[in-house]
Amino acid sequence: MTTPPAHITNPANEFDNPDVGRRVKSAAGVPGVLHAMQHAVPNKALLPLLTMNKPGGIDCPGCAWPEPSTHNLGIVEFCENGAKAVAEETTPVRATRDFWAEHSIYDLREKTDHWLGKSGRITEPMLYDRSSGDDHYHPIAWDKAFEMIASKLKEIEPDEAVFYTSGRAPNEPAYMMQLLARRLGTNNLPDCGNMCHESTGSALGETLGLGKGSVVMEDFYNTDLLISVGQNPGTNHPRALDAFKQLKDNGGKILTLNPLPETGLMKFRDPQTVKGVLGMSADLTDEYMQVRLDGDRAFFQALNKELIRRDALDHKFLDQFCSGVEDTIAHLNSLDDATLLRGCGLTAKDIQKAADMVEDADTVVVSWTLGVTQHKNAVYTIREMVNFLLLTGNIGKPGAGTAPLRGHSNVQGDRTMGIWEKMPEPFLQALEDEFGFDVPREHGWDAVDSLRAMRDGKTKFFLSLGGNLVRVASDTEVLEKGMESNELTVHLSTKPNGSHAWPGEKSLILPVIARTDKDVQKSGVQIVTVEDSVGAVHGSTGKSRANLDLNLKSECDILGSIGRETFGDPFWQPMIDDYSVIRDHIEATIPGFHDFNRRIQNPGGFLLPNGPRERVFNTSDGKAQLTVNETNVIDLPEGYFLMNTVRSHDQYNSTIYGLDDRYRGVRNGRRVVFVSPADCRERGLKDGDLVDIVSVFSDGERRAPNFRVVEYNTAKDCVTTYFPEANVLVPLDSVAEKSNTPVSKSVVVRLEALGARADK
Repeated sequence: MTTPPAHITNPANEFDNPDVGRRVKSAAGVPGVLHAMQHAVPNKALLPLLTMNKPGGIDCPGCAWPEPSTHNLGIVEFCENGAKAVAEETTPVRATRDFWAEHSIYDLREKTDHWLGKSGRITEPMLYDRSSGDDHYHPIAWDKAFEMIASKLKEIEPDEAVFYTSGRAPNEPAYMMQLLARRLGTNNLPDCGNMCHESTGSALGETLGLGKGSVVMEDFYNTDLLISVGQNPGTNHPRALDAFKQLKDNGGKILTLNPLPETGLMKFRDPQTVKGVLGMSADLTDEYMQVRLDGDRAFFQALNKELIRRDALDHKFLDQFCSGVEDTIAHLNSLDDATLLRGCGLTAKDIQKAADMVEDADTVVVSWTLGVTQHKNAVYTIREMVNFLLLTGNIGKPGAGTAPLRGHSNVQGDRTMGIWEKMPEPFLQALEDEFGFDVPREHGWDAVDSLRAMRDGKTKFFLSLGGNLVRVASDTEVLEKGMESNELTVHLSTKPNGSHAWPGEKSLILPVIARTDKDVQKSGVQIVTVEDSVGAVHGSTGKSRANLDLNLKSECDILGSIGRETFGDPFWQPMIDDYSVIRDHIEATIPGFHDFNRRIQNPGGFLLPNGPRERVFNTSDGKAQLTVNETNVIDLPEGYFLMNTVRSHDQYNSTIYGLDDRYRGVRNGRRVVFVSPADCRERGLKDGDLVDIVSVFSDGERRAPNFRVVEYNTAKDCVTTYFPEANVLVPLDSVAEKSNTPVSKSVVVRLEALGARADK
C-alpha cells in the first residue's frame, strides 16, 4: 500500500493561469450551437439530441426547465449545456479496470474535477478495501457487491445509515431509494435540494401551503412583467431565454436584479430564427438593477413600502385570500428608507422605477434561483417576495405567480417521491399500508446534518444515488474526512468523481445505466419519468445502445436488488422487472398520480395538482400568509468583501464540462475572482493580480489559494468566484435559518494579494 502523503497539493488549488479577454455579449446564437456540437459530435450525442425534451425522447439530464406544449416545440429542444450533459453520458471514453489499477485513491485526490469527469464511463463494479493494504479500487462481481451491502445494512442501526440522492435521479429510482431507507428504518434521506432550493420550499410551504412554484409555461409567455432575481439563465437554463423572448414579443417587460449583469438576460440570439443566425440580438432586460449581495429582501421591502404608499394594492384579493395583512403593512411602514436603500445598494429613484413597472403591469411573475436561496436569511427574502405578490394580487391568475427555477432535472420530482427527511404523516401511512412494514416517523437528517453526523463519527453506511456530495457541499476538507470515517460507502455513478477519492473503510462504485442509455429489463424497454420546475410529469426513454456491452445495471435494478438481498421482501423484484409496477405503487401512495401509467403516454405528460395556482392555500387557516420579516444589512469590516459563488458557463453543479466561461471572458482556467474596477482601485489591486481568498468565522480562518483578479462589473464591495473551488471557505455550520442550506452566498471574505500574475 502506498504511504499516504503527509500533505497533498491538489492541482485544483494551484493557479491554473486562465486567459482573460473578450467577453461574448450575446447569449446562444450560432456560437452556442457550434460549442454544443464540439461536445456532441466526438461523443456520439447527435441522435439523442434530436429527440431530447420531446414526446417519446429523453428528458435532458441537465436542468429542470419545463417543456413547451407540443404546439410550441422547436425544431430542436436542447441548449448548449444540455448537449454537454448528453455528451457526458454518450462518450466513448472508458474508465476501465486498467484506469483504476493505474490510479490509487491518492492519485485521484490530486486530480481536478474536470480531469476526473473526462476519464469516461465506468465499465464494471469496483471495490476499495482499506484493510487489504491496497490503495486501489478493484473489480467485484455484482452479486458479491449486493451481499456486502446487505451484510452491512443488517449489522448496523438504521440511523447509522445515510441515503443521499442527486437531483438527476428520475422518479422511479428516487421512489425506490426512499422505500429502501424507510424499509431499513430511517428517514435519513438528504438530497441536493437541501443545498439549493430548500429555502424556497420552506418559505413557500409556510406562506402558500406548497413548497413549489405556481406558474406554468404559458405564464412566462404572457405575463406583463417578469422580475428576475439572482439568476443566470444563459448558463443555468438557457432554454428559458426563448420563453423570455416570447414574453418580450408579446409586450411584456423584464426587471432584472443581480450583482452581476449576466449576458443571457441582456441579449439573446435565437439560433432557430433567421435573425439569430444572422447575429441579430434581442434585448431582454428592460431595467437592470445592480443589487448588493443579500440585498434582495431590502429591495422588496422598499418596493412593498412604496406600493403601500401609492395604495397600489389588490385589496379585494387581500381581503378574500390572505392573513397577516395589517401586521405586515404596519411593519413595512415602520422600516427606515435609508436602511433599506443601504441594504440593497440602490437609490430611491431605482425603487420608484420598479414601482412604476409594477403599477403598469396587470400580471407579474417573480422568478429566482440560487442567487436568492443560499444566503443566511434566504427564507425571509423569499417570504418578502411572496408578500409582494400577495399585496398586488399576483398569485393564482394567468401570467402571475412564483417561479423558482430548479437546477438538476428532477430535483423537484425527487422530493415529490419522498426524498425528504420530514415527509408528512399521510405519505408515511400510505407507504405502510401499501407495503406492510412499519415506517419510521422520527425525522431524519438532511444533507448538512448528515455531513455533521459523519464528521462526528455517528454514521457507518453511506449510499449515494448519483451525485458528488464531497464536491457540492460546504467545508470540503471536513467532508473528505467525514466520508472516510464510514465503514462502507456506496456510489451509484456513471463516471469517476471527487467523492470516489475519499472512500470509507470499504467502498463500492456501482456503474449505472444513464438516462440516454437503453434500459431493458425482463418486461422489455423501460420508461422513467421526471417532474420539471412547473410540476409537469413526463416520460423519458433512453435509446442509445452504445453502452450495452458494459457491465452496467439500472438504478432501479441496483436499489431493488439491495432491498431484495437485505430484507427478502417479495415486492422488490417485480419493480426491477417492470417499472410500471413502481408507478403503480407511486399512484397508490402519492396524491396526483392517478392513472399514472396511462397519463405518461400523453404527449407532454400531465400537471400535478397545485393549490396556489387555483388560489387554494393549504395553510393553518386556509389562507395565504403575509409575514413580518426583519431587515438585515451586513456591515463589512474594513478591507472585507461579500463573496458570491456561481457556476462557470462550462459547468453544471459539480460537473465541469470544460474550462471556458466565454460570457465572462475567462478561458482555460477557473481560479478567478471577479472584482469591480472601483474596488480594485480602493484596495490596491489590479487586473491580473494573484490573491488568496480568506474567510473568517468563529472557528478560525479558511483559505482558498491562488485566484487571479479579474476586473468586472459587479456590485460594490462584492466579489464573485466559482464553486466548488470556493466551497472550502464556508463552514459546515454556516447555514440558512429555517432551511439549513449552506450559506454559499454573501460570505464575508478578504483578498490577500500574492503579487502580479506571472506570465507563462
